[in-house]
Amino acid sequence: MDDHARFSEALEIDGQRRPLMRFLSRHVRDESVREDLVQESLVRLLLFSRRHAVQNISAAARTIAWNVMRDHFRRRRRVEAEPLSDGQSSDAPLPDQMLLHKQRLQQFVQLLEEMPPLRREVFIRRRLHGQTHAEIAEALDLTPDAVEKHIVRGMRQLCEAIDQR
Repeated sequence: MDDHARFSEALEIDGQRRPLMRFLSRHVRDESVREDLVQESLVRLLLFSRRHAVQNISAAARTIAWNVMRDHFRRRRRVEAEPLSDGQSSDAPLPDQMLLHKQRLQQFVQLLEEMPPLRREVFIRRRLHGQTHAEIAEALDLTPDAVEKHIVRGMRQLCEAIDQR
């Protein structure tokens, strides 16, 4: 796929952000959760559209958003419902899990360092510090749409880098 086609695809997918926010607002009250679900949906839509021909991008976006939302609430319900067992010897991860986590963290940090500075700053404020789009926009003197585009592009950059590794 050439750069022009990728750009057109990204614009078409980014155009789904507002409709997805409206769609999810009927089911999710928390704005920050809604924003996260929309981000995850857009990333999945982008990855899906690269592997499959999508005839109706809006329908695909809503289906993906519905599944992302359903998965989110399932995970949340499962985490809240899992009782702790008295027989657990330790909550500490196993050594191989620690090594894998450390390697993934190093890769993530390296991928963040490869981002342009403003994109990295926006991405870190949103994904790691949990700031809202409005808070980031105000702090960095950006529009909320510019914040959204930086986040989408950061997610796309991370996903592409992970796919290549």
